[in-house]
Amino acid sequence: MLETSKDILYLVVAFCILWFTVFLCWTLYYVVRILKNANEIVEEFRARLQILTDAINYVRGKVENISALMNGMAGGVGSAVKNMVSKKAKEWVSGGTEKFNKAAKDAVDKAVEATAKKMKKAARKMR
Repeated sequence: MLETSKDILYLVVAFCILWFTVFLCWTLYYVVRILKNANEIVEEFRARLQILTDAINYVRGKVENISALMNGMAGGVGSAVKNMVSKKAKEWVSGGTEKFNKAAKDAVDKAVEATAKKMKKAARKMR
């Protein structure tokens, strides 16, 4: 079977190529798992962002309805109440926007932290 040193060389090269291929497949598997986890985090963030957007739109609609009712009900007094309601609504939406920005920042920080942990864990496993 092994007649010359060239046969031994071919056998060693074939073995090395086999192990290199196994290593590449294993590495690709872990890269795909990391990307899948990152995608799940992004999808979760999008879902929460959509919920927040729907809540803000709902409140905005209610404020607009109240504002329209106040405008139709009274003249001078209604105008003062409308200004007060609009001011409160703007303050509330501004506060809600700040909370929304904080919630979005927290969600992104959480996603980055989780992905970093998973990447570190995968890197430790690869060593």
